[in-house]
Amino acid sequence: MGAGDNGGAVRADVVVLTALEVEYRAVRAHLEEARPVQAERGALFELGVFREESGERTVAIHMTGPGNPGTAASVERAAALFAPRAVLFVGVAGGVKDVALGDVVAADAVYDYETGKDTESGFWPRQKTYPSAYGLVQLARLVAAGDAWQRRIRPGDAAPRALADDAPRARAHVKPLAAGGRVVAHHRSDVGLRLAASAGDALAVDMEGFGFLAGAYVNQHLDALVVRGISDLLGDKGEAHDERWQPVASRNAAAFAFELIGRIPAANPVATRPLAAGTRSLAAGGPPEGSRRRRLTIRDLGVLADTLLAVAGMTSPARWQQLLDELPTVGTAVGRQSESRAEALSLLRVCEARRAMGELVEVVAVLAPDDPAAAELARRVEELGLE
Repeated sequence: MGAGDNGGAVRADVVVLTALEVEYRAVRAHLEEARPVQAERGALFELGVFREESGERTVAIHMTGPGNPGTAASVERAAALFAPRAVLFVGVAGGVKDVALGDVVAADAVYDYETGKDTESGFWPRQKTYPSAYGLVQLARLVAAGDAWQRRIRPGDAAPRALADDAPRARAHVKPLAAGGRVVAHHRSDVGLRLAASAGDALAVDMEGFGFLAGAYVNQHLDALVVRGISDLLGDKGEAHDERWQPVASRNAAAFAFELIGRIPAANPVATRPLAAGTRSLAAGGPPEGSRRRRLTIRDLGVLADTLLAVAGMTSPARWQQLLDELPTVGTAVGRQSESRAEALSLLRVCEARRAMGELVEVVAVLAPDDPAAAELARRVEELGLE
């Protein structure tokens, strides 16, 4: 089932990904009116409403399963389907240093501790790093500096009574994490020693954070942040321990995440009023007087992509190739024959970067001269002040 099966109308202000069911339940508890949405290429999402004094936000949630590769793919699908303003990964992690059980770490960066060269004399790290979005990191610092997020922590349905009595007050940190494909069970293990040597400022370790930020990196304009609750410390991991602390850490991470979501400015929807008499379209001669060019958000791109794909015949690979052949400024930057929304987003990004949006509008108008969707594309591009 593809994105088109939802009529191209599915939108979310924020997408929250989790790896485990316990994390998913903690996130879902903050939403109202959750309903299932089947995304393109079979990935299943739920879409709900988060109500806050500052306004409502639509939030899509999805469980990726453990591991970096699958998480990266889920980010791509979430971006293509929902065109969100931000995407968060929320869940649990193992504490490496300077954290206590139940604490929350918002990652300003995530290290891939497994990349390197394994030689006869030992493992030589070639560590890669992805940063979280600057704006979300700044927002996370504000949330961590206050106590408001702690008031959002939901009580557990089956948490032991002793837990509330002996658990220390959770704190929040904005520091790096490390990520890889192994469960790190002790600080003196091979990976534990490697973390100390090559990722000394990482407070915790997980299995999805690097893939998550890698997926966001290839989707321009998509802001991403990893939020983790500490469910174990290196050396104390075990089934009984996880059963007790994973729900606590998940609820704390979800509380922090939704305090942050509540502070993300509400989106300004693209206006749908008709053009005023005498207003020039881009296809007829450029942007309106006084308009200022701005960088598109992923939401803007999503709206434009849906409008482009609504043009008659544009879901035909032959028509798509015809469109690309008529865009000399874009050239071969987007060369695949495809009618998918992901390819439409890619084309729009290239057109924006090369200031060729007006050229795109003109070509679409030639290919479909009497199509209302072609006129709508021109109108939306004009409202955004693009060239």
